[in-house]
Amino acid sequence: MDQRSQRKQREYEARREEILLAAERMFSQHGFFKTSMAEIAESAQFAMGTVYRFFKSKEEIYISLVEAKVEELLSLLKEATKGGASTPEKLREVINVKLAFADQNRDFFRIYVSEWSGFEWTVKSAFGDRVWKKYLAQIDLVANLIKEGIKSKDFRKVNPKDTSLALHGMLNSTIYVWILQAGPKESLVDKGKWLGSLFLGGIGAVTTKS
Repeated sequence: MDQRSQRKQREYEARREEILLAAERMFSQHGFFKTSMAEIAESAQFAMGTVYRFFKSKEEIYISLVEAKVEELLSLLKEATKGGASTPEKLREVINVKLAFADQNRDFFRIYVSEWSGFEWTVKSAFGDRVWKKYLAQIDLVANLIKEGIKSKDFRKVNPKDTSLALHGMLNSTIYVWILQAGPKESLVDKGKWLGSLFLGGIGAVTTKS
């Protein structure tokens, strides 16, 4: 790719990102259903035609936002579990990173939690194609850590995939309730310590007292 093409690509990506950021702001302020493409265009300071060149609908914009968030979280989880820490420590990092990510992106996840069911029929197939594989990668990352922990005898023998799903289910439920009920001063990250102890205590190696 020559320099001119590279510049055009950077400009394209920058404009797309501006539209996504504007849409996230508008969805957070007014909700998905009450936000129009015209309002997103105005917030991004683009003409309507420009926005439609990037996205066919606000559903497509939201799917792109979700995809970007899931991909960002996966990258953070991979980075957090690198290195020579013990497997239990790595799983604690998984818990802390996921809770911190939801905490930092609370407005976005509030949209997802409060309005998802209302337009699930519209985006369900696209979510399956574009996001599900990235979510499964998070499941597999934790499952592989659990396999390592079983091999090192840090954990008792459990089904790694099912146990990974159980951990994510526990975290997702905690995030869900926190988003809907918590006051602005309550930190989701503060829940990480006891959730980690609960989970790791459940899969910890069984010791036999002599």
